[in-house]
Amino acid sequence: MQHHILINICALFGVATAVIIICRLLKIRYIIGYLITGVLLSPNTTSYFADMEEVEVYAEIGIILLLFTVGLEFSFSNLKKIQKYVLGGGAAQVFFTIILTAGLIWLMMRPSVEESIFWGFLYALSSTAIVVKVLQDSNKITSPHGKFILAVLLFQDIMIVPLMLFTPILAGQGEDPLIALGLLLGKLVLMGGIAFLLARYIIPYFLKTVMKVRSQEVFLIATVFLVTGIALLTEQMGLSLALGAFIAGLIIAETDYNHMAISCFLPFRYVFMSFFFISMGMLLNYEIFLTDYHWIIFWTLFAFAVKATAGILAVKVMKLDWKTAVAVGFSIAQIGEFSFVLAQSGLEYELISEANYQIFLAVSIILMSLTPFIVLSADKVQPTLLKLWKRN
Repeated sequence: MQHHILINICALFGVATAVIIICRLLKIRYIIGYLITGVLLSPNTTSYFADMEEVEVYAEIGIILLLFTVGLEFSFSNLKKIQKYVLGGGAAQVFFTIILTAGLIWLMMRPSVEESIFWGFLYALSSTAIVVKVLQDSNKITSPHGKFILAVLLFQDIMIVPLMLFTPILAGQGEDPLIALGLLLGKLVLMGGIAFLLARYIIPYFLKTVMKVRSQEVFLIATVFLVTGIALLTEQMGLSLALGAFIAGLIIAETDYNHMAISCFLPFRYVFMSFFFISMGMLLNYEIFLTDYHWIIFWTLFAFAVKATAGILAVKVMKLDWKTAVAVGFSIAQIGEFSFVLAQSGLEYELISEANYQIFLAVSIILMSLTPFIVLSADKVQPTLLKLWKRN
């Protein structure tokens, strides 16, 4: 069919529009609407998208565009303002989550150490898109816990890159782990050098030349060229397309044209996000809710408890009050969108089974759906938790 891709995109966004309108009437977040759309259009639900490989291509495009926008909005000046929370609180949250998750899963299920650690990787990330949106809607983005949450989410967004790169090493693919790690570090250093040259000399000159045309359309096309070019370069180096997209956004953010790039791409941000979340929903087999509902309930409660505990511990390490600790713990107690990316890598390298992958997707969608309610209820729950703590 000549217009096969166009018809598919039309179907995706047509169904998404209807679902989101219904969700808005029911006061359900739009991101949940995207996930529901994906489940409705999943190859496991309807035969319309019968080719799962095509769905995975959509997901990869969404990942690339989403990581580019994350890099584009990354600012070293903003990072310096909360660097203590980013480096201290963010690192503590990721470390505590990985240790708690890996340790408990190993004790309960007795998988391999590598599988246990990988599950820690998956649980370490939270949903930047959902949490930031909830904080903005509730005017809590500038509150003490709001700043800490932003710092933790920022650190997680940075950590997705090394976690993705470390996954094949964890799976024991290729050479000796030490040699593989050395090669990985070498590639990262080389890519860092290339990124420095691009950011310092080549891209600013290129964009300055493009701007002489005085056309926003040409600037947008040139930016897309840079993103795809850098993404393909990183893939050729044996890294990932997503890493290249992130680096491209980071480089452009450091140029004099960062505000123009943001203004050009900001209108497309929600399109990129919708593409990603819809494609993630399409990878879920709804039948898992019927066959393994008891495991889904168990792992949902497990994930919430571990992530909330790790978040609270991270705040207390920074010596902040309990009110902030509970608010942060509850706010990041879901599994993030980038964990989907890691999960696909884990499936590819056989660190998780297909059945566990489906349960993971189901748990992630449930926690994402509950996040707005959990975040808003943190203030109500916090006094009760403090009373129980004091009694004990």
